[in-house]
Amino acid sequence: MTVKQNHERIVRLEDDVQEIQDRLTSLEMKHIDLMARLDTIASGVKVILAIVGASLGIDVGIEGGMI
Repeated sequence: MTVKQNHERIVRLEDDVQEIQDRLTSLEMKHIDLMARLDTIASGVKVILAIVGASLGIDVGIEGGMI
C-alpha cells in the first residue's frame, strides 16, 4: 500500500470511530431517559399501592422504599 492509500484508510477509520462514538452517546442518552421514566413509573406504582392499601386497611410497609 502506498502512503496515500494508508492515509485515506486512516481517515475512513477515524470517521467510522467518530460515527460509533456519536451512536454510543445517543444510546447513553436514550438509556438515561428510559431509566428516569421507569423510575417515575415505579414511584407512581408504589404511591398507588400505598393508597389502595390504606383504603383497604392493609399495612403495605413501604419503609425505606421497599415494598
